Amino acid sequence: MYRRAFPGQSRERVNAVRVSAEEGIFPLAIHASGRYLVTAQGTPFFLQGDTPWSLVAQLTNAEIVQYLDDTQSRGFSAIMFNAPEKNFTSQTPLYNNVDGVAPFTSMTDFASALTAYWNRVDYAVDQSKARGIVCLINPAYLGFDGGGQGWMAEVTAESGADLQTYGQRLAQRYTQGNVIWCLGGDYQGTGTERDKQWNIVTGIRSVRTTDLITAHPGPEGLSGSDGHSFTYWNGYAGYNLHFAYPYNSNVYANVETDYNRGAGPVFMGESQYEQEPDPAIGAAEFRQQAYDALCNGACGQFVGNNPIWNFESPEALYAYTGTWESNLSSTGRQDMARMRSLIDAIAWWKLAPETGTDLVTTSLSSGATRICPALATDGTLALVWRPNSGASTVNMAAMTGVSSVRARFFDPTAGTYANVAGQPFSPSGTQSITWPAERVLVLDQA
Repeated sequence: MYRRAFPGQSRERVNAVRVSAEEGIFPLAIHASGRYLVTAQGTPFFLQGDTPWSLVAQLTNAEIVQYLDDTQSRGFSAIMFNAPEKNFTSQTPLYNNVDGVAPFTSMTDFASALTAYWNRVDYAVDQSKARGIVCLINPAYLGFDGGGQGWMAEVTAESGADLQTYGQRLAQRYTQGNVIWCLGGDYQGTGTERDKQWNIVTGIRSVRTTDLITAHPGPEGLSGSDGHSFTYWNGYAGYNLHFAYPYNSNVYANVETDYNRGAGPVFMGESQYEQEPDPAIGAAEFRQQAYDALCNGACGQFVGNNPIWNFESPEALYAYTGTWESNLSSTGRQDMARMRSLIDAIAWWKLAPETGTDLVTTSLSSGATRICPALATDGTLALVWRPNSGASTVNMAAMTGVSSVRARFFDPTAGTYANVAGQPFSPSGTQSITWPAERVLVLDQA
């Protein structure tokens, strides 16, 4: 198959792997409910995401395949990366890829893209599609606080017309359907800065009107950000997917806020990564982020690992142990594979967060000990995530869509189930249930 080159440059053949079973997945779209994404066949699609930010700058084609094969095997359905990467590489200058090729002829001329650089991006996108993986790509990552980690200075110096041309060429080149465009970049910017960068989307939309588009704000509580892309980009033409960037133990509240807006799907785009001490995060807290998001209305979540996100760049922000290859089997990635086994076994798209007393009638607590209940809109399924041990009272009458309630604990550290004592229950009255630490209570038809 052929991929369009940037105008004025030769077309080059792209030898992409094609797996017929995956051809019906893309393009993704937003379900009519506005709550989650669906495949081209209308099947719910969960964004189980990883964040190999420096993928196309740090890895060779063979290494991209190595990374993607492992990532697919663990149930990830999405990856997020910068194309082009500005800072987190091992090259000189830093914006070069591993072959020493720059993304543009001039770094302040986004209309001067070099095909040799973008061939690597083509390869990553095509190989991802062959594995049923969507690529969330930031085409002009602004950088934390608009500083030197990203392209803020270059975007500011560029003309709006050239940025629109850049967006048009991206849309002409990436027609595979497995790309979600992401603006911002660890920074929500000022209104003027957002307006300038959004010229890229204007260009994309002039060619492709159905691509999904989100934006990456600064983390909640830093850089003046509240961690919601909605706050800064809602109303921009083309924006339609909400990125939540909560920090510490506030994932549940941040995601739920966006869910309750009812203005489109929300996913947890970033929180704390493995091996990053800002502050230090343990395996239990890493898991908690994902389950907090799932039970509070997210249509997916992205997690991260240092050194995988930068592939051992000397510019990495924190020290780490192991190599990127050895970290492919990190505890966090294994736990996300186990989480995926739970997601694949349930109708997750029916779940809605329950913050009142309809499902759990006792205190939900807050912060690091927050209990997160979720109930299917048809009463056929419920999840109750509890990070610590203890007893809560569950209202079985909320299970209006079943004749008998099966109750099991899912262990996120092992991927196994254990029946709750006394189950099955009648879908009436209440039951006091005692959780072991870190368990998801799963209620469904016995």
